[in-house]
Amino acid sequence: MPVVTDLDSVPLTPVYTIVISATGETTVDGEPVENLPGQDARTSALADIRVRAARRGHPVRINAKEPDGSVWPLIVDHDGAVTPLDAPHPAPHPAPAPVPAPAVALAALTERAGPLGPRHAALLGRVVTAELRGDLAGAAAAAEDLETVLTAELGPLHPHTLGALATRAWLSLLLRDDWAAATRLHVLAAERRRQAGAPDVETRRAARNAHAAWALLRAADPASAETLRPELGRIGHLTA
Repeated sequence: MPVVTDLDSVPLTPVYTIVISATGETTVDGEPVENLPGQDARTSALADIRVRAARRGHPVRINAKEPDGSVWPLIVDHDGAVTPLDAPHPAPHPAPAPVPAPAVALAALTERAGPLGPRHAALLGRVVTAELRGDLAGAAAAAEDLETVLTAELGPLHPHTLGALATRAWLSLLLRDDWAAATRLHVLAAERRRQAGAPDVETRRAARNAHAAWALLRAADPASAETLRPELGRIGHLTA
């Protein structure tokens, strides 16, 4: 049977655990599995996993623990295809971790990158004021206005423009109302930071938050998530 060739397409969670005892008993995530007629414990456990994969509509990850204590990371599809892995399953992507008070962080960034002109400073003031009063939607709209002006006057890769874009992206996570938009904004932020040669730590944060937002989108709207998979793939190498 064919094996899974695109390992990155397999969700990182859940990871099921098969335990096979020395007496031939098997559990999946602690639940006993009855042997199928004419099948051994291992085959019966894999049949159970196949059903779970079919219900989810995609291959799933498992750790198979043998009686001797060895652990085998595998991917199992609904058709019974088993793909052994040569390394443990990767850790799940972290939940979105936006920097607290993104507008205030943007204000600090502008100080490091040089002073803003009066018009830009006024727009930044709108962002900070809206966020501090809890109006995240208003802060996001003001950050977009600021980014638009900065892009036109300073270019998309200027530190001030990148800061405004990052603030929009962070606010999109805090708003939690459009995971597709949050994914796109973080992808854009990661790509532009890479193009500008910005510090790696911020670029990695943007890329990881893009993956985290996409994971939340996939849970809520799998079809929409699939349309964004190519965009997400462009920054996969930036998360390391």
